[in-house]
Amino acid sequence: MSDSTTTTDSTTTTDSESVTRPGDTMRERVGESRVKIWFLITANRGIVTVGFLLLAYLTLVVLHVFGPSSVRKLVTTSAVTSLFSSVIIALITSITLVLSISQFVLTEEIGPLGEQRDKMRDETGFRNDVEETAGIKVAPAEPSRFLRTLIETADTRARALRDTVSEDADDKEGLKEIASYADGLLEHSQTVTTELENTDFGSFDVLLPILNYNYSWKIFAARNLREKYADSLSDEAEETFDELIEVLRFFGPAREHFKTLYVQWEIINISRGVLYGAMPALSIAAYMMLVFDASRLFGTALFGIDVAFLFASAMYVLTLSPFAVVLAYVLRVLTVIKRTLAIGPFVLRETDQLHSARYEELSEIEGERE
Repeated sequence: MSDSTTTTDSTTTTDSESVTRPGDTMRERVGESRVKIWFLITANRGIVTVGFLLLAYLTLVVLHVFGPSSVRKLVTTSAVTSLFSSVIIALITSITLVLSISQFVLTEEIGPLGEQRDKMRDETGFRNDVEETAGIKVAPAEPSRFLRTLIETADTRARALRDTVSEDADDKEGLKEIASYADGLLEHSQTVTTELENTDFGSFDVLLPILNYNYSWKIFAARNLREKYADSLSDEAEETFDELIEVLRFFGPAREHFKTLYVQWEIINISRGVLYGAMPALSIAAYMMLVFDASRLFGTALFGIDVAFLFASAMYVLTLSPFAVVLAYVLRVLTVIKRTLAIGPFVLRETDQLHSARYEELSEIEGERE
């Protein structure tokens, strides 16, 4: 999977009063490191799971080497039995929890006929509205192509806006600022559209580009520019502004719908991963409690570390695999939800780009009222 966070920073400013275009990716807009975004979002969850297990194993080895410890405790006490008996209890508890979460997902999907018809009616109505606005007969059924249709429709409106304003705008400064906004929207849309090509739902390749598409800021900036230069815009230009904003507003519900489906998809993956790993983990724990004999390995060293400790630690870390799966997937799901808390023209972070797009006169509150 390509890492879209490698996109170069495209923030541009025409002048001190112009709209400043935000970065094309979440990483650029939030200011977080490439490694952090890769770990939380774009990395394959299998790799992250293995990374967690390796980290746990290395932590145990480091603590054994540099901390006060005695391998003889494995032979002379029931430490191994106590440890893995606790693991079995934790595994059974986690399996029960995962089954409860799976039941919640099933409850959302299983319902009476009336509810299913309402869901079908809402989705069909939304598609009809998009088709009418985009001027097409049938909207694509695939999520990636459907989102590309919305973005391409917004591009068409942005080009029309730029052409209309360039023909009849009396305010040259306004023309420059609106054209800069339209050019930025078109350039960003091209990047997102390219990333959505040849992607299938179920992989994170579909969701990541639409997370990068900051439609909230685009709506906010368009509304402010329309009001800021209302006196110098023709009726056709104002109508084109309205059409662009209308298309961008479709993107919010579409993104939330596909995000909800993706979260359900990931919860199913979490449940399957935990259930697949549960029986091997329980078997390992049972083996370590019933027949493992640390004395047969005691005294043999590998790289200066007793093999009995290395083996017991490895078995313990393997029993943690169901928990590592949950942690790897939940980290991404929570990050996605955090990045998409707001729907519509709401931007939760105060940035220079947000300030440059704000038309202050629209937010002024009268100090005195008659």
